[in-house]
Amino acid sequence: MIRSMTGYGAAERADETVRIAVEIRTVNNRFYKANLHLPEGLGAVEAAIDKILRESITRGTVNLTLYVEPRGKAVRVPINRQVLEAYLNDLEEFRGAWSMRNANYYDALAGFVLGLPGVVGSEEMLLTGVPDLAARIEAVVREAAGRLNAMRQAEGQATAADMRASLGEMERLCAEVEARVPTVIEEYRDRLRERVSELLQGAEIAVDDQALAREVAFAAERSDINEELARLRSHLAQFRDLLVESGPAGRKLEFLTQEMVREVNTMGSKSSDAEVSRLVVAVKVGVDRLREQSQNVE
Repeated sequence: MIRSMTGYGAAERADETVRIAVEIRTVNNRFYKANLHLPEGLGAVEAAIDKILRESITRGTVNLTLYVEPRGKAVRVPINRQVLEAYLNDLEEFRGAWSMRNANYYDALAGFVLGLPGVVGSEEMLLTGVPDLAARIEAVVREAAGRLNAMRQAEGQATAADMRASLGEMERLCAEVEARVPTVIEEYRDRLRERVSELLQGAEIAVDDQALAREVAFAAERSDINEELARLRSHLAQFRDLLVESGPAGRKLEFLTQEMVREVNTMGSKSSDAEVSRLVVAVKVGVDRLREQSQNVE
C-alpha cells in the first residue's frame, strides 16, 4: 500500500534519571533528506538515528527534534577537581592581597575560580551519567517513527482511494472516446459529401466516390487515436496495480502520469471533433490530479 510523504509522529519516555522526547515531521521531497536537531554532546547517536529513519522512509524531508532532560543525580554538573586544584595553587600567592581588598574573600574566590575555563564540566557532560542513553534514545526514535508511519499509512490509504476514483472516471471517459471515434469518421464523410455536392450543384459533374473515399480514409488515419487510447489504458492499469504493490511506488506513479500526459496531449492534437476534444480535456484534468497526488506519495 502506498504511503503519504507528509506526517507527524512523537514519543516520550521518562524515569528518575532522564526524560527523552522525540518529534518527527515529514514533508514532500523527491529524495530522502534528514534534518536532525540534537542536543549538544549527542552527535554520536546521529548515525544510528538516521539509520532508523532510513529503514522506513525512502523519500521526503524528515525533520527530527530530540529532547534529552537529565533528572536526579544526573542533573549535577561535575567539578573537575584536578583543574580546580591547579587554579587554586596558581592563585595562592595572591591570597593575601585578595583578602585585604575583598571582605568576602572566600565567596569571591569561589565564584571567580568556578568561572575559570575547565573547572566546571559543560552542560553536555550531564548526559554522560545516564546509563544506556544511546540505546534508550534509539528506542524512543523507533517508537516515534512507528507512529509517524502509521499516520503516513492512513493518509496514503485515503489518497489511494481517491486515486482509484479518478482512475475509474478516466477509464469511463476513454470508453466514451473510443465509442465516439467511428461516429466522427462517419460524420466527417457525410459533411464532406454534402459540401462537395453543394459546390457541384448546377454543374454536370458527379461526385467521385473513390476520391471521396480516399479523402475520408486519409482523415481517418490522420485522426486515429486508437493507439494512444490503448497505451493510456495500459498506463491506467499499471497505475492501479501500483496502488496495492508493497514498497515505495511514488516515483513509478509520477513516471506513469508523465506518460499519460504525453498520450492525452497527442490525442488532443489529433482530434478535430468537439465532443472528443471535450472528453480528452476531462481525461487530462484527471491526469493532472493524479500527478499532483503522486508527488505526495512515497
